[in-house]
Amino acid sequence: MAIITPLIVAHVAVFLLSPSLTTEIIYMLGYVASLAIASRYREYRHVLIIPVAGFAIGLASEVAGVNAGIPFGRYEYVSLVTPRVLGVPLSVPLMWGFYAYLTYLIASSIITRKDTAGVILRVTYASLLMVTLDLAMDPFMVSKMHAWVWLGGWGTAWFGVPASNFVGWFIVSFVILLTHEVMVRNSSTPKTIALAVPYACLLMYFASFIGPELAAPIAALLVTLLTVPLIIKNL
Repeated sequence: MAIITPLIVAHVAVFLLSPSLTTEIIYMLGYVASLAIASRYREYRHVLIIPVAGFAIGLASEVAGVNAGIPFGRYEYVSLVTPRVLGVPLSVPLMWGFYAYLTYLIASSIITRKDTAGVILRVTYASLLMVTLDLAMDPFMVSKMHAWVWLGGWGTAWFGVPASNFVGWFIVSFVILLTHEVMVRNSSTPKTIALAVPYACLLMYFASFIGPELAAPIAALLVTLLTVPLIIKNL
């Protein structure tokens, strides 16, 4: 609960409060507090690999995306004002690490097998959660925040975002999370579905800005992703 509570508080605050610097600070502190607490417990220290791997791999993939259009499609960051590396704001790979941390905790609370099949299922499930998060987040970041503009991509557009972006998100997320699983074996994680609370808040926060036309399918996908594995697990 010490690890989970800061995440729940941070995401509920984001969901309930209007966007502001204070809200962003609360949100970031929630992740920092959760990671700091995890670092104090020997059995949970391995999860610190995920934010580090997420930052490094996320940065590499974003640099490739901005400059070569791989693996997401071609785009350009516009309004984000944080320091940049080769055209990529450093806040972006930071969030890759944070989001991967959250989705891994959810996936590992549902899929607890330690064999190879369990690893693949856990990484795949967490990667699907990452893609679902992006389905809610990108329309908001593009249409409302104007954080970046799309210059190219392939596949059917989802609220102005090409399908290639979501394929790229799955691939990068899979690599980040698999890196953790390869580096750590027989790992333990907090075993509680309460971790889905901050995740649900984050998804509906982004979706609510676009409107019911986005919120409805995101809510349906969220319920499916969080309930079907639990139903199958308990059969």
